[in-house]
Amino acid sequence: MLRKIILLVVLICAAVGLYPRVQLENNNNNVAIIADFREIQALAKNSGIEINEAVKILKNNGLSGLMVSELTGDNIDHGLGYAELKSFKDPQRNIEGTIISILPGAPNKDLLNHWLRMRFSISDDKNSPVLIPLSISMLKTLGVIPDIEGLEIARANNLPVYYRPAPSPGHLSENASKLLKEVHEKYNLAVFSPAGEVISGYPDVSALAKISKQYNLPLAMVEFNKQLGAQGLNNLSYPNLMPLHSVTNEEMLARNISREALRDRLIRAAVERSVRLLLLRTAPQNTANFLFNDFSNEVKLLSQGLQNRGFNLAWPDNIFGEADNLKDLHFKIFTAWALSTVLLYALYKYLVRMGMNENLKIISAFVIIDLILSVLTWKIFMIARLVGALCAPMIAVEAALMAMDLNRNKNLFGAFLFAITGGLAIASFFSVPEYILRLYTFSGVRLTVILPPVLVLVHDLKNRIHPESIGEFISRPPLWGELLACLILLAAVGLIIFRSGNVAFAPAFETKIRVTLEHFLIARPRTKEVFIGYPSILLLNYLYHHDYFSRGRELFRIGAALGFSSVVNSFCHFHTPLLLILLREFNGLWTGLIIGLVVVAFVKFILIPLMKFLEPVIS
Repeated sequence: MLRKIILLVVLICAAVGLYPRVQLENNNNNVAIIADFREIQALAKNSGIEINEAVKILKNNGLSGLMVSELTGDNIDHGLGYAELKSFKDPQRNIEGTIISILPGAPNKDLLNHWLRMRFSISDDKNSPVLIPLSISMLKTLGVIPDIEGLEIARANNLPVYYRPAPSPGHLSENASKLLKEVHEKYNLAVFSPAGEVISGYPDVSALAKISKQYNLPLAMVEFNKQLGAQGLNNLSYPNLMPLHSVTNEEMLARNISREALRDRLIRAAVERSVRLLLLRTAPQNTANFLFNDFSNEVKLLSQGLQNRGFNLAWPDNIFGEADNLKDLHFKIFTAWALSTVLLYALYKYLVRMGMNENLKIISAFVIIDLILSVLTWKIFMIARLVGALCAPMIAVEAALMAMDLNRNKNLFGAFLFAITGGLAIASFFSVPEYILRLYTFSGVRLTVILPPVLVLVHDLKNRIHPESIGEFISRPPLWGELLACLILLAAVGLIIFRSGNVAFAPAFETKIRVTLEHFLIARPRTKEVFIGYPSILLLNYLYHHDYFSRGRELFRIGAALGFSSVVNSFCHFHTPLLLILLREFNGLWTGLIIGLVVVAFVKFILIPLMKFLEPVIS
């Protein structure tokens, strides 16, 4: 009874702490589909459609914004924009570089000349060409002038602009931020993020962050961004951040991503990771006769897919950019108490299972430690990280051992509720903007994969659940079957750790299973729960009560521990909507039980009779 009361209070504290997060998620329902202006222009030109008409068609189909990039030397050299580059060399005066001139008749010519001079620190006020002491090849990846054509098209069609400043040489990085400021003042940019492999000014990226802060210009926090300086820019721009998902042309080509898979990936980013800016690219190099009508249809299909998931097609709010939105999202003493209480309860139960006596002195000591640890967790960030890192695996261990208490009935459902309660306690404390935006990484995710199987194994050897004790197991020579099982187990755990958060290494058949489950269940249950955790518990129960496979049952006990590790880890994805996590875990339970029953039926009615039939032949 005391256990139920403690966990009920923990659940209440967690629910109160999570209420602001749920409110935030419910109010964050707008999603924007963005496309690259120059990609649209190329498709429209090839299809004989005027650019303004093309943008209007896409907007009617669900396009919510345009990506406009600063033009690089390579862009201009290929005929984009209203500028021209010419190499210059004067051996007598030892002068060489590139002459940049704005083309005659260019719209906003005076403004372009002004921006060109600002970009390269040219002090005169003339409209004449300028000489830059950089070769054309050096200018290839560097920014030259803003793409004013794209900016004007966006303004004419009342579309928000996602602006991408191009890289700058280190000594001109301050100029890049000044230019960003002027472009924003002129065209009221909606969001920006730097282009290129290295952010201008790296390692000091404060100039761009300063513009974001001063002018309330959100920074697009591009998922899986490998730019040098991106993390630093994100940190300096916090909380003025808006997550964005895109798939580069290089990745689409390298992984042969289909257009359908691309749309599914964008929808999944919105549904599972709360990403509200989705950049839909055209086919790389317009391959496979990809035409404007194809892209227009894709925008429509993507918008329909998002609407079917309950999203509104509109430019999203910058939910963390205003201080008022953060007032309820911070560490609280009662969520710290819930976190430390779940940790110490799970630790206490494990120690009792390992032989520690239960008495009033020990219980009192745990209560005192809990109160002290709650305050330390609330006040000291590093202790909070450590408590969270230990809490997640200990919850998984206790849930797994509860579920595998084969002498008691209905323990699987009690274990499931304990894992859910513990997961909610973790989520209630760490559901703050820094973790939701993934600026901070939760320390316990990989530890939750490694530690529970180890602690379950130690528990089983100590309590002779495995037929041998720890001493007997260590002292005798290993069996070949055990070595093979250990190798398989280590390989599986290594793959799970390597694959954690890495969709790039999911095999094709698993991807198809995921998509199918998402289609029918909305919230796809996690693989380790459905195909490993719950089936292992049911199969273990059957083997135990029929006295089969006594030496090999440990594999299924470890499988159960991995399954509950996955349950707890689901709540450590603080960017995933909480209601989706709860639905995912419910779906994981019932689908896992169905698969487990099928496995048990196979073992009972096919495998064991077959082994009995073959036993005389084999012997």
